[in-house]
Amino acid sequence: MLENKLGLSIVALLLALFMYVNANNVFEDMNLFSDDSTTEDDTQFVEGIPVEVLYDEESYYVSGVPQEVTVELGGANSNVKRLQATRNFEVILDLRNREPGEHEVFFTVNGLPENVSSTVQPETANVTIQNLVSQTFEVQAEVSEGRIGSSYQLDTVNVEPSTVTVSGGESTMNRIQYVRAMMSDTSSITNERVEEAEVSAFDAQYNKLDVSIEPSTVRIEIDVEELSKEVPVHLETAGETADGRTLSEVELNHDTIEIYGDSETLNSITSVNAEVDVEGMSSSGTKDVRLDLPENVTKSEPAVLEADVTIEKDE
Repeated sequence: MLENKLGLSIVALLLALFMYVNANNVFEDMNLFSDDSTTEDDTQFVEGIPVEVLYDEESYYVSGVPQEVTVELGGANSNVKRLQATRNFEVILDLRNREPGEHEVFFTVNGLPENVSSTVQPETANVTIQNLVSQTFEVQAEVSEGRIGSSYQLDTVNVEPSTVTVSGGESTMNRIQYVRAMMSDTSSITNERVEEAEVSAFDAQYNKLDVSIEPSTVRIEIDVEELSKEVPVHLETAGETADGRTLSEVELNHDTIEIYGDSETLNSITSVNAEVDVEGMSSSGTKDVRLDLPENVTKSEPAVLEADVTIEKDE
């Protein structure tokens, strides 16, 4: 019986001691169980935080706002590390009470714990607020001559859609001289193809303007055709007819043909030779004609000619 009372007394004493320690934060003050790494102050830089701009988007156009900023966070190590990993906060540029004009505005950071401080780099943005203007423009698309194969020439360029809606500040919109589809592909073009291109607006000096374009990309349908040239056919005959027979006439089914190749080659050619072999012919007939195409000529149309050969009997 005495032992039971003693055991209960010990338990009661331990319980009372635990409650006292817990109520007075004895161990916390002694720093026996705390992790220094979670309570020490730390500073970290978080890059690439997007900027949210608050303004009347139906009435104004804002330029000069960076898309992303860097935020310096300071505070307890555990909080700073968590925010650096989760990026669970916002950078705001509030322009709702600003009139049209140029302004230097401070960034603000929302969503941080009370014990975490922040500094945005840069701290301010120099913005321009203008009355919003929207206008429809036709899109121009230019294909670099350097992309067209040496034996080809540009046939047609079609843009789809052919027009876009450009929105921006009033003074900026008044500067627009060109709205063009800028193709990034530089590969050679030797057949029909379709490319996607980003649309941009430019002023008279070809400076890119800060405007919004919808849609921002268009489809460009490009068609090329082979370089060609029509040239006369110079007819020659080879061989001897049969004994007692005379070659009276040779008539080709085409006096001219279309030849294909690069521009330098085509410019140097004035005619193409064709040869008809009459060796041993004793009667009139039709023969295929071999075309002697110059070097670097890729093909001809037609590829083969026919010749009506008239043979007469000697008297």
